[in-house]
Amino acid sequence: MTACGALLAACGGGGDGGQFANEATGEFPVEVIESSFEPVQTVAEAYDLTLAVRNSGDETIPAINATLNLPGLGSPLAFAYRDRQEGLAQAQRPVWVLEEGYPKLAGTVGPGGAATANRRTFNFGELDPGDTANMVWRVTALKPGRYRLAWKVSAGLGTETRAVDAAGGQPAGTLPVRIGNRARLTRVDERGKVVPLSPSEQMAVEQEEGSP
Repeated sequence: MTACGALLAACGGGGDGGQFANEATGEFPVEVIESSFEPVQTVAEAYDLTLAVRNSGDETIPAINATLNLPGLGSPLAFAYRDRQEGLAQAQRPVWVLEEGYPKLAGTVGPGGAATANRRTFNFGELDPGDTANMVWRVTALKPGRYRLAWKVSAGLGTETRAVDAAGGQPAGTLPVRIGNRARLTRVDERGKVVPLSPSEQMAVEQEEGSP
């Protein structure tokens, strides 16, 4: 994915004042080890979204956090869209539902990603130099369709605390996902066991059946 970069600025008093006045400021190098989400999904099935990032600098990152978004769907929530039908009491509708106890750091017990004032952002706390935060969201797919799940990683919750990749930009990416109505198809393998088709195999079958 991305590689480590040089530390450009170190700690100091926060420039925001107020809530983040004591947060270390500057640019903190971050290496993205993994960003993964099953590209072909089925409604009512659970899937793991994983972001693994390493502190590749020499200073402790004050608050490693990730912001998730479905671009263009108009929702302030991480896994939802805004229904534009007039007169709805609740216009925010889920594409995925976050399962209880998530997000968390892989291998830990109990929730590890605290919600923040921004309902798309999840804070996993300090990250020491050389350590990796393996962040996991387990979600259940609800609404069929094609989506782009955008993510970005930050080093703090204040505007003066930034995560940077090897190119000097903010670590970020987009994961394409297609959610289908059809249940996972299966086949019998060479040992006589029933196994699910791979996402690419399932997509090929669905496309073939949909052809005129």
